[in-house]
Amino acid sequence: MKIEGYNHIPEITKELDYLNKHQVAIGYFGENESRLLTIVGANEFGATIKPKNGKWLWIPTKECPRGKGPKDIQGLFIPKGHRVACVNNNGKLVAYFYLSKLVHIPARPFIRQAYMNNKAKYTKLVRHGLTQIFLGRLTGEQLLNRLGLVCTADIAKASIRLKHPANRPVTIERKGSDNPLVDTGELQRKVTYKILHV
Repeated sequence: MKIEGYNHIPEITKELDYLNKHQVAIGYFGENESRLLTIVGANEFGATIKPKNGKWLWIPTKECPRGKGPKDIQGLFIPKGHRVACVNNNGKLVAYFYLSKLVHIPARPFIRQAYMNNKAKYTKLVRHGLTQIFLGRLTGEQLLNRLGLVCTADIAKASIRLKHPANRPVTIERKGSDNPLVDTGELQRKVTYKILHV
């Protein structure tokens, strides 16, 4: 049996060449010292945080307005002999910040867990994608985009599913939830991918 008119070798070669010169980077992107990368790194690998300036770390309580720091709160003071910063609210002291010399954040490796739990799926996706490229049904760029979308979804899911190590009670109280990596949803929204030329 003779098959005629099937010569996709130039197109296949072009797509394989594209894959050879490009890769997909998955995760979180920003400047080296960005707030988001600091949060991701501290959670993925663990961290011990100490005050940069001054004697104390100021840890917001559930009473503290979201996004406000000590300099933003009028009338804030530290009662003598206590490790809290309060505001006098009509004769009642309301704690806005706990004071601490350091905070230890345990490792919560959600990115590595997402990869380890889905390695076989990614291998299958790439193999299937290569088959589709050989059949002329997919481009190298489309394959990398598919891989990026699947991986970012898996990282977001892993961050939601991770339950241990649990947050400290003070953090649970402020967040109103005991899910260690879910607060504002930023970790889930900001995970992304880029196709890079190598």
